[in-house]
Amino acid sequence: MSGSAPRILTIGSSCINRFQFDFYQERHTGTDTRFIKSFFDWNITSLIGTETVLRLARDEALEHVLRDPALYHVEWDVLIFNRELPGVCFFHEQDVARRFSEPGQIDALISKVVHQAAPFLPPDRSGRTHLVWSNIQPNLPDTVDNVTPWEDFQLTAERYATIKALGTDVFGPDTRFSFLSLEEDMSPELRSAPDVTAVDLPRGDAFKGPPDLYDALLTGIVSSSQS
Repeated sequence: MSGSAPRILTIGSSCINRFQFDFYQERHTGTDTRFIKSFFDWNITSLIGTETVLRLARDEALEHVLRDPALYHVEWDVLIFNRELPGVCFFHEQDVARRFSEPGQIDALISKVVHQAAPFLPPDRSGRTHLVWSNIQPNLPDTVDNVTPWEDFQLTAERYATIKALGTDVFGPDTRFSFLSLEEDMSPELRSAPDVTAVDLPRGDAFKGPPDLYDALLTGIVSSSQS
């Protein structure tokens, strides 16, 4: 469907994608409608989590899992998880986690996450969708330490193929992808894949990245509607 403006969504692993999307929109007025807010914007999601969410969306079972209050639980007093979503941490819901047993808290959380998941309930298969995944957020390894094994965020050839197959099942055959990874966190054979970008971004305390980090990538995606 060349000529149609692509919808751009993040599918993990962390909030750096949303920050970079927002930075890009601030510099390029009129592009805001391209960037669709999604379940993956503010949650920390390993590749296992991304696979699970996409598989449930494909099978039209995601909403049922998100709406079941019995599946949610709190670990380490501040982190919320869903038993049917391995590899997904509702990291930015720590206030809710602290008040988890109070009336109305779980209902409010469910309402919020179902709203976030709207692009997958059901997915829009008209037009084109471009899915962006990354593991490059500088502080991500430290953030998930003792919570989720870091190897679950490393891009292997098998995970790459699985994510692409599931994403295409969900959003249609014209779906495109961009994977961003540090070289040491992906399989060597993926370095030559046209939709995989090796990013040189040192690990550290930062979480947003330089404001223009995704500029070339997103300009290419946005301008692809003109090809």
